Amino acid sequence: RRFPSFSLKPSAENTAAETSPSHHVAISATWLFFSAIPALLAFRRAAESLEKLMDATREELPSTMAAIRLSGMEISDLTMELSDLGQEITQGVRTSTRAVRVAEERLRRLTNMNPASMQVVVMASPETQTALAGPAVARIARVVREGIVKGRTFLQIFFTVTKFSRMALGYLSKQAKGKV
Repeated sequence: RRFPSFSLKPSAENTAAETSPSHHVAISATWLFFSAIPALLAFRRAAESLEKLMDATREELPSTMAAIRLSGMEISDLTMELSDLGQEITQGVRTSTRAVRVAEERLRRLTNMNPASMQVVVMASPETQTALAGPAVARIARVVREGIVKGRTFLQIFFTVTKFSRMALGYLSKQAKGKV
């Protein structure tokens, strides 16, 4: 038995066709084209996916940006309101501090006065009475203001007690209904 022999040398009849450079280029180009088909199909799928993504983005982006813009405006408004509230609180604290200082100062003056100096004020001459007219008006205004504050405090306490009484009465009546 003889095996056919293979030779790297071309035979005489195929020499012209196989050795031409255009034949090798054609085979290489065909091989390159066929090997590129899966990559081209993947590029096509990626392009279609990108097109769908762009369509969705084109539809959703304006509403999303409007929502973001609205949220930004709400945050800005909230910041301004918090700033205003902070300023009002600061002003209230300053006013309260000032009122406490004035009350403390007046209380110290009252506790530091001796009874003899109070009698001197009562027994003052008519010239000093006209000089004290201004402070007397201020004193009356202060007394009226303090009366208003005390009245307001009394009303707040009264309404708080009334509200608490209603709540307690409602609770007790519910408890009584539950036991029956």
